[in-house]
Formats: sequence, structure tokens, C-alpha cells
Amino acid sequence: MCRVRKILALVMAGALVTGLVGCGAQSEKSEQETASQTETNETEASEEASEEADNSTSESAKIPAYEYPGPELFYSVLYKYINDEFAANYDSADVAIPIVNIIYQDESNKEDIKVYGDFWYMNYDLKGDTLECVSGGSYPGCIHMKTTDEGYSVTSMDIVEDGSNYLDSAKEIFGEHFDDFEKVSSDDDAREKVRAQIISNYVFANDLNIKAYQDQGWDPVTLPEQNIDSFYSILD
Repeated sequence: MCRVRKILALVMAGALVTGLVGCGAQSEKSEQETASQTETNETEASEEASEEADNSTSESAKIPAYEYPGPELFYSVLYKYINDEFAANYDSADVAIPIVNIIYQDESNKEDIKVYGDFWYMNYDLKGDTLECVSGGSYPGCIHMKTTDEGYSVTSMDIVEDGSNYLDSAKEIFGEHFDDFEKVSSDDDAREKVRAQIISNYVFANDLNIKAYQDQGWDPVTLPEQNIDSFYSILD
């Protein structure tokens, strides 16, 4: 009888030990699975973030540099000059698109063609289907150009000064066209219409999926229909 009790006791003790070992193994396996799952989730999240960044970079990389889309070489040289001349003043962005508001054009001397205007340099980054303005500035004045064997070239530019010399320098540069300059430079609505149209024509010319532009702190502005055929005039 005692022997039977001893055998039963040994059997029960063995079962208890086996149960404890099995429980420990199961716990260890569960911890390993949890760690593995966490690592997998982190890897997937990292891959998704990397993919989003790559998509954003790829999206921006597809934006071509601005080129004047009209047929006139004269304006092509003028627009390019504005972008090239003032780019160094700002950090680079996805695309720079100038605003050109011509006030008066004097072509009486082909060696010194004078283009008076309210000129702006504007930088944009592409976010989705919107061009977000990240920097820019105005450079009103007179651009001097001349005819060449290749077409036209810019020889110099007189820029209205900032600060206390603004008014005097503007009067000196624009002369008899000063009143027209004041009207143009103070008409924000008209400038925005020109800006929107230039952007729209750029988007159309390059077949881009861009619907609007936006200044920081302002609502997006939906682009109008392109009008390349009528927006740019043909010089004589």
C-alpha cells in the first residue's frame, strides 16, 4: 500500500514538473512571437514612411523648370532673365515661376529696348496637386535689352530701391510712366490674376496635374483655364 502511494506521489510530481516546464516554454514562445510581430510592424511602418518620402521626391522631381510657353523669343529671354537673376537670393524649391506685369515697352532703339514693369520672382514646392509658395519677392524696374544675331539679350536692369529711397528711385526709373507703375503695383487683385494665368499656362504647357497655388496662411487659389494663344502678344 505504501509502495502504491509512493508511486502515485512520484507520478503526480512528474506531471506537475512537466506542466511547469510546458507553461514556461509556452510563455517564452509567446514573448518571442510578440517581439517578432512588433519588429515586423515597425519595419512595415518604416517602409511605408520611406515609400511616402520616395513618392513625394519622385512627384517633385517630375516638375520641369519654368520656360516661357509663348512663341516670342523676346519674352522667353525676359522671363528667363528674371528667374536666373534672382534665384541666388532664395533657397532652391521645386520650381520658380516669375510674375511679369509689363507697364510700358520702348522699342525705339533696338540697341536699348526698355521694358518697364512690376517683376516678381516666386518659388514653389509641389504638395499633391497644389503649388505652395515658399519664397519670393518683387523687383519693379526697367529691364534693358538689345537685339543680337541669336535674337535678344538682357544688358542690365534698373531696380527700384527698398526703404526710404523707394519713391525717389521709382520716379527716377519710371519717369513719365510712374503713375502707371503706381496703379499696377498697388492693384493686388490684377497681379494675382496675371500670376494665376502664368501658372496655369505653365501647367498646361507641361501637361501637369496641378489644380491650384497657395500662399502660406491663405486658402488655395484654383487655376483658371489656360490661354496661351491669347495671353501672350506677338511682337512686330
